[in-house]
Amino acid sequence: MLATDLAPAKFSTSLVKPWGYKSTDLHEQGLLVQFTRALASEAELPFNNVMRPYPRVIKEIKSGTADFAVMFASPKAEQIAVDLGQVVTVKVVAIANAGEQPINNIKQLNGKRVGVIRGAAYGPDIDDNPNIERVSFNDTAQGIQMLLLERIDVMVATNYSINHSLQELYIEPERITPVYHLATRYGNLYWSRASNQMEQAKRLQTALNRLREQGVLDDIFAIDAVLAKQN
Repeated sequence: MLATDLAPAKFSTSLVKPWGYKSTDLHEQGLLVQFTRALASEAELPFNNVMRPYPRVIKEIKSGTADFAVMFASPKAEQIAVDLGQVVTVKVVAIANAGEQPINNIKQLNGKRVGVIRGAAYGPDIDDNPNIERVSFNDTAQGIQMLLLERIDVMVATNYSINHSLQELYIEPERITPVYHLATRYGNLYWSRASNQMEQAKRLQTALNRLREQGVLDDIFAIDAVLAKQN
């Protein structure tokens, strides 16, 4: 079957920086927007892409309203969708101002002011820890500014959101340092179990493998060295 004979692959993309967002002129941007374009081009498939809050992305994959999405790998994701392969590795880290020493145990955050994004979940070490003072922000950029002003001691976020916010604020990555690695999560390409786009799924899985082999994924998801070196 020719690609031109196939229905467009329907993608749903998380509407949050740096994964998916619209510029001031309403142009679609973001790492997953770039990825979807590259993937569909490599697969020689027509596609449609909509941006939604992440919980809605999950609902659309579950219902089959969307056929494909990049979601965090988990048993729950595999209940509603077929895993077509890994796209990106995301690290949840605590950062501090440059010069601060790394910590080896979460208990070393006891008594400290820890910045978190309002509504985000980072696990019990942060979310349910009675020994830290959580300070909530609307976005990563606001948290970084508070960190540099020393109104908080550390901030927790993903390496990608930190990197994007530093670029938005024109702040050199060397002004902050990762001090603790909380978790590693994987963003995988999923095909909805409620979708009948089997041929599109086959083509996209093959294209994903080619993008990985060609180094295209590394180029799209490149990150500044200060954050990339965090283990």
